[in-house]
Amino acid sequence: MTYFNFLRRHAGFLFFGFSMMGLSNFGQTFFISLYSAEIKASFDLSNTSFGALYSSVTLLSGLALLYSGRLIDHWSLPRFTALTLFGSAIGCFFMGLAENIIALAIALFLLRHFGQGLSSHTGMTAISRAFTAQRGRAVAFIQLGYATSEGILPLLLVAVLMWVGWQQSWLLAGGFLLLLALPVQVYLSRLSPELQAEEAATGKGAIIAGRREVLRDMRFYMLLPLYTSSPFLITGMFFHQVQLAQAYSWSLTALASAFAFYAATKIITSLIFGALIDRYTSLRLFPFAFVPLALGFVVLLLPAFIPASIAPFIYLIFIGVNLGMAAPLSGALWPELFGTKNLGAIRSMTTAIVIFSTAAAPVLFSALLDMGIGFGAISSACIAYLIVCGGLAFLASRITLADR
Repeated sequence: MTYFNFLRRHAGFLFFGFSMMGLSNFGQTFFISLYSAEIKASFDLSNTSFGALYSSVTLLSGLALLYSGRLIDHWSLPRFTALTLFGSAIGCFFMGLAENIIALAIALFLLRHFGQGLSSHTGMTAISRAFTAQRGRAVAFIQLGYATSEGILPLLLVAVLMWVGWQQSWLLAGGFLLLLALPVQVYLSRLSPELQAEEAATGKGAIIAGRREVLRDMRFYMLLPLYTSSPFLITGMFFHQVQLAQAYSWSLTALASAFAFYAATKIITSLIFGALIDRYTSLRLFPFAFVPLALGFVVLLLPAFIPASIAPFIYLIFIGVNLGMAAPLSGALWPELFGTKNLGAIRSMTTAIVIFSTAAAPVLFSALLDMGIGFGAISSACIAYLIVCGGLAFLASRITLADR
């Protein structure tokens, strides 16, 4: 089945997944960090104190996700979707009305838990469960929602901030989520198809595993470092993207423009790898996901050879390729290995682990920068770490393929 025929056949439900991924951006680090200067100024926070606060609430949101994320296995999808978007909207309202550090912490928790955590968890779990033979294409398509929103939101934010203040923009976002996104997404969630008959024919996803079985599987621990590497490292870098631009003499205009190329690269790469996953499986391709991210960090090691006018574009394009590969690969990986019956519980656990890693990243990178360690040294360490992660994932894939 071609992409076009597949999209046409399941347009409504695929758009549900697409939109849930896009709506998660209200709680993603790249978006919140665009307000970092205003937040630190309004609440008198240093880099380290804001990083510590951000990491703490992110960690709490990950712990909460271990419980809330598995509810998708037991609740109806419309009910779970309504809870998720309502929580995101409340987070936006808290941010828009925050006058003290406690209100700010509550806002960040809600945005991280219901935005970054449950919105993407809802879209990915629902789509991965609904499709089997075409899972790679389905996962790749819904990831475009994240990439599309990521390319649009920074430019939209600049326009909104010229019209209203930074907190008022969060109130507008909350109104959008509550009055438009929530009813539309609840309606679309009702279009979920039954699990495709191809599952019985191909055996994909037929394995039934829960959290205990996953935690006893050595392959899980070998794949996990690479699985978490992109969100961990990119969160750390994106949280300090303004300082990165200043350190390398990149203009903020160029950096904002580069995000459009980054988003386009993610879209193209994701579509390509969606089809490749359906042909070769995620397990065979996953170990190679570290390569473009490592190349992105190489760009930061060569400022003398890459002009500041084009460096942010090259840097973000490599990151876009990495995320374009990693998103569909990681989305298909766990159902491919452990089945779909308890996918909500498994994904809530792995998503919580990712959130823990993203909680650690801002405070760790903030501390390194405050200690005087530059982006060049940080990039070198990241490259070495990625090589180790790729090697472990390759060994895990060889073990699994040999068993089959």
